[in-house]
Amino acid sequence: MTAFASILHAGTLLVVNAILALLSAAIFIVLYATRPKVAASKGVLLWGLGYGAIALGFCILILPAFKVEFSYFVLLANLLIDAGTILTLFGVAIYLQRWGWELWALLPAAILGCIEIVLVIAGGESYRVMVPLGAGLRAIVTIATAIALWRCADDARQMAARLASVFHLVWAAMLGLRIIWWLGHPIADTAMDPTSTFGLLSRLLLTWAITPSYLWMLTRELDAELIRQARQDPLTGVANRRVIWAEGEKWAGTGSRKRQYLAVLIIDIDHFKAVNDNWGHGVGDEVLVGVAHSLAQHMRDEDLLARIGGEEFMALVRHDGPSIDQATDAIRAIAERLRQAIEKDAFPLPSGGNLVCTASIGYAISLRGQYQWKDIVEAADGALYDAKRNGRNQVMGSVYEPKAVHAKAD
Repeated sequence: MTAFASILHAGTLLVVNAILALLSAAIFIVLYATRPKVAASKGVLLWGLGYGAIALGFCILILPAFKVEFSYFVLLANLLIDAGTILTLFGVAIYLQRWGWELWALLPAAILGCIEIVLVIAGGESYRVMVPLGAGLRAIVTIATAIALWRCADDARQMAARLASVFHLVWAAMLGLRIIWWLGHPIADTAMDPTSTFGLLSRLLLTWAITPSYLWMLTRELDAELIRQARQDPLTGVANRRVIWAEGEKWAGTGSRKRQYLAVLIIDIDHFKAVNDNWGHGVGDEVLVGVAHSLAQHMRDEDLLARIGGEEFMALVRHDGPSIDQATDAIRAIAERLRQAIEKDAFPLPSGGNLVCTASIGYAISLRGQYQWKDIVEAADGALYDAKRNGRNQVMGSVYEPKAVHAKAD
């Protein structure tokens, strides 16, 4: 290890480590300042503060080159690097929302830190004390950070998180090598640390790898958010018009080996304009969110719900069955269940009391792969207008056929 470490000068590595840590700190702090202030973004701030503490620790270790020294300056520098490692763990926990058992690593880390402080104050700065205890503290916290990263459950960020986890484990292994060296050399000079160059080079390479891994996680999160925004209605959280149109065209245009029916349901909240006029758009938004939630709760996992504009929602429902009559009964039951779910909702008003809304639903059923999507939608839209003309708060449906649309009230 000593031969390998002698390739580079420790002082140079200290400067490079300080610069790289400071650059990483600046990147994460700027990212925090420009990101939406949600709970998870505080994790990015802690990464920035953690790297800032590490950079400050390295800067203190550089001071003797400028003939600046003070009591326990090495201990202070090591404690700052320890604090940066702990802040990184907290940052990962907040960013990934993982408040698990990994944080129990802070207890043995705190014990090692206290022992190091007491022994150094009592006996002076000895590398035989500071290296094993400090490296042990950082190794424990680094392993806990690696475990938290590895257990990232978000598919979008999981690959980047696990790559960062591997780099943390490599860093922990290098810290372990420093501890083993000191334990295996009981007569080594305690006024110097032959493993420092190896440790600094390792830290340099790992910072160079870990910071991009964190940035990759953030990029993957941003990509997933952009995809979500492109597919999701921003107010209600259900799919948007683009998604259900693409899915509907795909389903309507492709056949199936088994007899499968496709139904389009259009749900329109009755007298929604009056809600906005009488109670304001804030209450109107609450109604839309509540209706979307109720509809989503009463739909099957294989179906698709979307908001297609204003107070209108659309549902894409599939049914496997031998006959159109059976499919009609099943779709009608689903539509009626959705109508009743909306009718049972009560929305609190600012002035007191509750607002109850109703909805009109029109649906159209066709055999999958036989008719154009736009024609099925037009048939469902026609059934919706029939429901509204007949008094609202009801379901009307149609079986779409090439030459005619047969509508009926349910």
